[in-house]
Amino acid sequence: MKKNLLILSLSLGLAFTGCQSDATAEDPQEVVEIQNSLKEKKHDPNKLHIPMRNEPEDGLSANLHLPQFFKGALADCDTYHHYDGGDSIMVLEETPQSYHGEVSVNNIELNDQLNICGTVETSEDVKINYAGVFNFGGEMHVKGDVTVLYGGHFVIEGDVLIEGDLTLGKGATLQFLGEESSLQVNGKSKVHKKAIIQGTFEDVSNIIKK
Repeated sequence: MKKNLLILSLSLGLAFTGCQSDATAEDPQEVVEIQNSLKEKKHDPNKLHIPMRNEPEDGLSANLHLPQFFKGALADCDTYHHYDGGDSIMVLEETPQSYHGEVSVNNIELNDQLNICGTVETSEDVKINYAGVFNFGGEMHVKGDVTVLYGGHFVIEGDVLIEGDLTLGKGATLQFLGEESSLQVNGKSKVHKKAIIQGTFEDVSNIIKK
């Protein structure tokens, strides 16, 4: 009788130990999976939300924020700060500005140098006055007009969509860097015969005359 009780006790002990082992092996994994599933997805200000055209995995969208991806004035764009200003960007003389990431404002006007690499969206216009130099790399969506006046420079390395008109005055410069830039103008193209257009780009609307 004692022998039977001993065997029964050992069996119950082993069964209890096995249950504990199973719980120990499974519960931590289940907890980790639950915690991972509940993690909040943080907003990435560098992420491209509305690509203007389909890009391959090694295209503009994939490489946009790699260090030294851009050329010229934007070569150090990964060191620029994120824009946290007001609804408009106004660049006054002798106060150049540089930004990296996602910029969404009403309008942009400049009389000095403005460097932006990332994504830009304006609900209104972009105006580049005399001595204004807008070095842009990435993807831009302008819901208004873009005007470049005499002595102004608009330098693009990426894709630009203008829903309004594009005006290039006498002595204005529109320059494209690299081999994969594109420009789409849904409005009218008003290009002075003495405006300067340089570089290689895809004229999506087929209305820009060099």
